Amino acid sequence: ENYCVEGMTGTYNSYERDGKTLTQGGYSTDIVVNERYVLKVSPTLDLKAVAPLLCAGITTYSPLVYAGVKAGMKVGIVGLGGLGHMGVKFAASFGAEVTVLSTSPNKEVDAKRLGATKFLLTTDKDAMAAHANYFDVILDAISAKHDFTQYLDLLDLDGKLLVVGLPSEQPKVSP
Repeated sequence: ENYCVEGMTGTYNSYERDGKTLTQGGYSTDIVVNERYVLKVSPTLDLKAVAPLLCAGITTYSPLVYAGVKAGMKVGIVGLGGLGHMGVKFAASFGAEVTVLSTSPNKEVDAKRLGATKFLLTTDKDAMAAHANYFDVILDAISAKHDFTQYLDLLDLDGKLLVVGLPSEQPKVSP
């Protein structure tokens, strides 16, 4: 999406500023766009490898940078799907100690292959309790309905919860 002071123009299944023209995002064969929103991709790069960087990549990279993730920090990544896998790669490349949090034990091998140093099964109450006040940053990359407030207890003092996979329903947060 392209943001400006006057509002957002969604690039996928949305409308242009005129309110009539449907945007078609990555499914377009041609596009006219302001040059400030264009990035030249080197012809030596594989476009299939670059494409995820332009969506899932920036969706996870930007908040991790904004949160100041750096070497030595403890970063939790909730979910290992399209967004989560990029979050793992970026946080690991920043030198952080990366832990993937998932309900599925089958994700552990992939999590570690992508750069996670630890894996936390969120259905294991004892393991979750052992990680209270542990993380500096948690990136929640799950778009399905879930209780993301369970991760608040895992954050250290002044820790940050970055929710990038927000579900379509209004989340319930108790004070």
